[in-house]
Amino acid sequence: MTGPVTRLIYVHGFLSSPASGKAQLLRGLCAAEGWTFEAPDLNLAPRDVDRLLSDRIAALTPEERKRTFIVGSSLGGFYGLRLARRFGLAAAVVNPCLNPWDLIPGQTGERQIYGTDRFVTVLPEYADDLRALAAEVPPAPDPAESALVLLSTEDEVLDWRLADRALAQCPKLISTGDEHRMARFEAYLPAVAGFFRGFLAEEAQGVSSDSAK
Repeated sequence: MTGPVTRLIYVHGFLSSPASGKAQLLRGLCAAEGWTFEAPDLNLAPRDVDRLLSDRIAALTPEERKRTFIVGSSLGGFYGLRLARRFGLAAAVVNPCLNPWDLIPGQTGERQIYGTDRFVTVLPEYADDLRALAAEVPPAPDPAESALVLLSTEDEVLDWRLADRALAQCPKLISTGDEHRMARFEAYLPAVAGFFRGFLAEEAQGVSSDSAK
């Protein structure tokens, strides 16, 4: 008899893809844990990204959401924290970008997706779209304990201290001397898996308690 499905959804960063190094590491983690892995291609306009991810979670039953986890990196951390807050999910975010509208002006025009021969066009109005999304659902988990935050102290893209302050109440792993892509990410996979397993244990305990009534 097949048990309930546990799924992990990876939300990649700006100009990244489902073929990124983190995605492959997470795919391996899910294979080892017996979890389902999903990594949608999110090289889309902000509103389209929000719609794609929200529709995916909205299609799940409440029971399925209890066994659905989010990992978001950089800009994916922004989207991931919003999903966690909106749908009551547990998430782990790696060097999350909490103010992406400030970075858009320096990234507009035709941009190449890392590691591919694909290009996307980044429009100036994406900054306003991202700011509006944050106003609708802030990139802040509620409760704070539902998100694990991984930060690199030598992040060359983002000021890691912004996320450290904004997510002060969340459990954290600080990778001292690491950079934005977090070269040590593989070493933190057991902690990420353990964080999510804690929610599975709580869910299983709740089911057992209900069955005993």
